[in-house]
Amino acid sequence: MKLIKNKEFLQQIAHQIDVLNTLGGGISLPQVKVDKLEKGAIIWVAIPSVSPEAYQIALNHNQLTIMATHQSDADSEEAIPLFSQHFMLPPQVDLSRIDAVFADQELQVRLPYHTSVYQTRSIDIKY
Repeated sequence: MKLIKNKEFLQQIAHQIDVLNTLGGGISLPQVKVDKLEKGAIIWVAIPSVSPEAYQIALNHNQLTIMATHQSDADSEEAIPLFSQHFMLPPQVDLSRIDAVFADQELQVRLPYHTSVYQTRSIDIKY
């Protein structure tokens, strides 16, 4: 049995097989994980062989949408949807401080909570 040693060729063919599988009615299997932390939450999205340029994130009020598309090399206007998921964000998320980072083949969307959530204050009683 002869092994293919050209890693670039293997990456290209694996990506094409994944796209063809999706177009042929199959599914692309993204991995989505949400970690809730003390000061915020992180949404982790990993889709094999998808570049950071393929991801798009949209925020509409408290609805966060994460999607990924594959751009055709032949036609720059042709895009194949690979993944789309909506998240309803809770009121404690500070919408103005949401950010996203792509590292280690994963998209990380960081959702910090409002800092006022952690502050204790005294409330005066009126009489």
